[in-house]
Amino acid sequence: MNAQFAGYYKMDDEGLDIPTPSLFILPDHKFYFFESGRWKTGKWNEVDKENIQLTEIKTENPPIEIYGKFDENKKEITVNLLGYLNGPLKAYAFINFSKDMVSQKKFQPIFNGDEKLRNNRYVITKKNEDYNWMTFSIPADKNNVKYDISYPFDAISYTFPIDKKYNHYYIIENIDSFMEPLKIKLTKGGNEYYIGMDRYIKQKELTTAETLKNIEEAKISAENESYKKNFGTKILYHSVEKTVIKETSVVLN
Repeated sequence: MNAQFAGYYKMDDEGLDIPTPSLFILPDHKFYFFESGRWKTGKWNEVDKENIQLTEIKTENPPIEIYGKFDENKKEITVNLLGYLNGPLKAYAFINFSKDMVSQKKFQPIFNGDEKLRNNRYVITKKNEDYNWMTFSIPADKNNVKYDISYPFDAISYTFPIDKKYNHYYIIENIDSFMEPLKIKLTKGGNEYYIGMDRYIKQKELTTAETLKNIEEAKISAENESYKKNFGTKILYHSVEKTVIKETSVVLN
C-alpha cells in the first residue's frame, strides 16, 4: 500500500476568488474529489512508486433531475426547464400529467416550433387538477434524432410524484449521468505532487479521523456551493420504463 499519497490535497489556485478543487486520499484506496459544488468518489490504485491512478465509481443516476418548491404567487403548476437538452433533442422531450398510474399516458411535446427549440429556458404552466404524477420522456437513442420527429420512436420515461406541497418545479439535465467516469493520475515528484496534466497540488497530511471529518464538511460545503440549492427539494423518481411515443398519443397545447 502506497501510504505516501494518503492525505488531503488542495489545488494551487491561490489568488483566485473561486472555490478551488480539493482531493482526499484514504489509506483504504478510496478517494473523494470536490469541485464546483459537486463531488465524486471512487478507488485509487498504485501505478508505481511515484504514481497512483484515481478512477471514479459512478452510481446509476437518471439523466434528469426534478426539484420542487412552493411559490405563493403561482396558482397553477409551473414546470421550468433550465437549459435542458440541446439541438434536436429538445424536439424529443415529452411530458405527461396524470392522476393515476393505470390510465394510458397522453404525452405532449415540451418544445413546439423552431423558436422554442432555440430558447435556453422554457416554462410549462398546467392547471392544478389534482394531478398526482408527472412523467418526463426522452429518446432512448440520443445519437439518432433529428428536428423532424419520425413516429413512433423509442423513449425512456421517468415518472415523478407531484407533491401537493410544491407548485413550482425545475427540470434540469444531470450532466454527471452522461459523463465518463473521472480518471486522473496523482504524481509525486520529489516533495511535490501533481495531478492530471502536471498541475501542482499541495498536500497536507491528516489523521484518518481528521480526514473523515473534513470529507463530511466538504460535502456540506459542496451542497451549499451548488447552484441546485435554489431549486428547492430534490424529488426522486417513482419509476422508469421504456416507452414508445406514438403520434396518436401526442396532445398539443
